[in-house]
Amino acid sequence: MSAPKLFDHLGRPLTLGPELGKGGEGTVFSVANSPNEVAKVYHKSPSTFHEAKLRAMIGVARKELCDIAAWPTATLHERTGGPVRGLLMRKIKDAKEIHFLYSPSHRKVTFPEADWRFLAHTAMNCAAAFDTVHSCGVVIGDVNQGNVFVSAKGIVALIDCDSYKVQFNGQTYPCSEVGIDLFTPPELQARSFRGVDRTPNHDCFGLAVLIFYLLFMNRHPFAGRFLGQGEMPIDQAISEYRFAYSRSAGTYQMQTPPQALSLSAVPAELVGL
Repeated sequence: MSAPKLFDHLGRPLTLGPELGKGGEGTVFSVANSPNEVAKVYHKSPSTFHEAKLRAMIGVARKELCDIAAWPTATLHERTGGPVRGLLMRKIKDAKEIHFLYSPSHRKVTFPEADWRFLAHTAMNCAAAFDTVHSCGVVIGDVNQGNVFVSAKGIVALIDCDSYKVQFNGQTYPCSEVGIDLFTPPELQARSFRGVDRTPNHDCFGLAVLIFYLLFMNRHPFAGRFLGQGEMPIDQAISEYRFAYSRSAGTYQMQTPPQALSLSAVPAELVGL
């Protein structure tokens, strides 16, 4: 895809560089003379509501958000005042999706110096990033291993922010109606996200899963040995509160997976959480 000629919402011309990647919604380009920014150009023109949401996101683009996320900072247009064609955002550099860190096999290659302290440090930074988002009145919604990035220093950055829930000038713009079962809390399992008011508490379930992956060597907290009849898929285990590492796991017919790290490996305060 050739780079179109675009203007930002203030009428300033933008020169796009080479294509960096392409997804289901749009294509991402580098920005000439601005190595810290990228431009996302949509394949199809956004709806009127989506345009309004993007403008709202720019309206709430506080420094705290821009420091920890690829937050939209400008809408892009083919002509001044024309329909929205894309958005401008911070470029996430020298970072990998978080699963490259919490997967032991990937970690050996992509984070060869990472030790237990680094994993705990990254987990803390994940919690801090989520707290920053929530303190700005924003909800992530679709928490997953693909939209959290980690640098070689354990610094966490969030992407796909145009799917987040924001509020601006009395109007609420909800999260995208998507989610991944592994990071979805029990009360939302097996439900359509259409019309669901996603909350920071929902995000915190996904955050807890990410932290568990980090500290327990790529183990999902609800993936254990089921002692009942038949199979126990993780999404069903979540919906039925079958936390495999709990002191009362036996009550739920669950057992810690073979050769898994025990909860005793972390401090009692964290076990309680």
